[in-house]
Amino acid sequence: MAEDNKKTEEKSETSTEEQKRAKIKNYEELIDRLKSEREELRNEMNSEYREARRYVRSHPEEGVLFAFVGGIALGYLFGKIGRRH
Repeated sequence: MAEDNKKTEEKSETSTEEQKRAKIKNYEELIDRLKSEREELRNEMNSEYREARRYVRSHPEEGVLFAFVGGIALGYLFGKIGRRH
């Protein structure tokens, strides 16, 4: 009976170690996936930023107009939010 308890404990320890390894492996895979997504987003944001700068350089009047209208819209929204509280 004592031998059965020892075997059960050893199996339990082995399965616990395997579970830990599996969790660590899943965690590492998740980190790798997040790193690749971060890099993709960074590249996409850089590309969008370059395109926006290129557009504003070729159409400066429209760029100023968009900034002005955006500022007014944000001011209006913040004003509405500020009145609620």
